[in-house]
Amino acid sequence: MLAFAAVIFSPAPGTLSGRTIRSPSVSRPILARCVKKTTPEPPQSILFSLGSARSCRRPWLPRCLRALAAAAALALVLCPPDIIPAHASSMGERLKPSTPYPCEDVRRYYEGMEGLSGDVLMAKLGAVVSPHASLRYKDVWEALKILDAADADHPEASSEVIEIYSQRAVPKLLAGKSDGWNREHLWPRSYGLTRHPSLTDLHNIRPADANVNSSRGNKYYGGCAATSKKCARPANREAAPDTETDSERWAPPFQVRGDVARSLMYMAVSYGSGQKDAAPHLELSDSPSIQRRRMGLLSALLQWNELDPPSRSEQRRNDRVCSLYQHNRNPFVDHPEYANLIWRNTPSKIPSATGKIVKGLGQ
Repeated sequence: MLAFAAVIFSPAPGTLSGRTIRSPSVSRPILARCVKKTTPEPPQSILFSLGSARSCRRPWLPRCLRALAAAAALALVLCPPDIIPAHASSMGERLKPSTPYPCEDVRRYYEGMEGLSGDVLMAKLGAVVSPHASLRYKDVWEALKILDAADADHPEASSEVIEIYSQRAVPKLLAGKSDGWNREHLWPRSYGLTRHPSLTDLHNIRPADANVNSSRGNKYYGGCAATSKKCARPANREAAPDTETDSERWAPPFQVRGDVARSLMYMAVSYGSGQKDAAPHLELSDSPSIQRRRMGLLSALLQWNELDPPSRSEQRRNDRVCSLYQHNRNPFVDHPEYANLIWRNTPSKIPSATGKIVKGLGQ
């Protein structure tokens, strides 16, 4: 205490009268209020390390990360990702674009067809409907769950599909099951459907009971022959009562015979002789032949087309194939009169989708 007092009150070297000058060897106390607070930094090895024992800070790293984040945000604005609906196939089925597909304007889709008939009309139609999107075979399942949903007004919410030959509603979950339903090619695969796009064309594929589909096999369409010694009605115990079959022919229920006929007519036009590639050329005939890719019976199909005109459900299915999947149409659903103009070269009294009755040639 005495030494401390001497420092304060006793004269010391370097003092002036009335003032005390501290010795240079004595540090001035540091007051907290005069010092800027600092935040301790974590070890540099935590901030950045490339596996080396010795680390160094990268002052440019935060700036680069911010620049990359800004570039990514700008890319999302300029090029937003496509949004795929729940029922969309992985081949790229998109939400409906702001610009309609050409097939959605039914009148313009068939411009230039008036006055044509025979092979000329067939070739013209083929050029219109042939270019279309093609699905992968596994994606056909999901498309059928929408196109043939039991509740056609709310297909995504519907839990069932309608089978073509039994006309029964069955759970979608039974797709591909032995006791469920599978993909029925109305134009059989053995009659020339060897690859895409004909193999997966949705205008030609419908849900069918697995057992009934097996019974049909690759029989061509038509009622039992008059000379047939064995005609089964119904065609299968799981099929609709008004189906029938013999050893070669198969007749679907009355209410979809026109649907089947128009599907086969579409296939003959879309994959007929007008194809430019080496794919088999499909043809309708009253003399069916697997080797020649001739499906039939043409006369029965023409009759069914007239007796069972397009229903609202068939037209709606055609619309959805256009807008949601393949972006093309079945012309015989929109204009069933085209069938007679092509294969009979005669006028038809069947009303078209536009409500007009086409008079044909010479009228």
